[in-house]
Amino acid sequence: MATDYSVLCKLGGFVNSNLEIVSSYPSIDVSSESEILSKCFPVGSKIGDYIIDKYRKYSVLSYVFKVLQKDNRDDLLTFSLLLGKRDNTEIYKPVIKELIDVLEANGLLTESVLTEYQQTIFEGLNEEKDINVENVVIDFSRIFTDIKSKIIKQKPNLKGSFF
Repeated sequence: MATDYSVLCKLGGFVNSNLEIVSSYPSIDVSSESEILSKCFPVGSKIGDYIIDKYRKYSVLSYVFKVLQKDNRDDLLTFSLLLGKRDNTEIYKPVIKELIDVLEANGLLTESVLTEYQQTIFEGLNEEKDINVENVVIDFSRIFTDIKSKIIKQKPNLKGSFF
């Protein structure tokens, strides 16, 4: 399993804000920006929602969360992964949640940190390896191992003949 893209979208907490793609890794074609934006951050999304949708040859998994602001209302962001249609999105849900929870617990859940470390996060997800964000270790290898042991069922080893 591997993600093809990770996309960070935002709805600012200020008056007259519009949905925008903050960053993506690897870069997404600008001509399809509005189409992918509607898949990664659909209208009516709420904090804590997981959104699963289809976009071209991908399954899009998005998680909605908030980033606290001092002056205005909090910003809403989505962290989205574009996965192959055959990939199991259920494996990535707890991984994304853990990423956001660890960053928030360490005071690192900001748009700038997510943008700066997007490539590192993307590579950690693809390689299922631990990453370091501002000296905080996110244990992707353990999370993936735990989740896969719960979700992916081993096929039984059948012996004998069948008619």
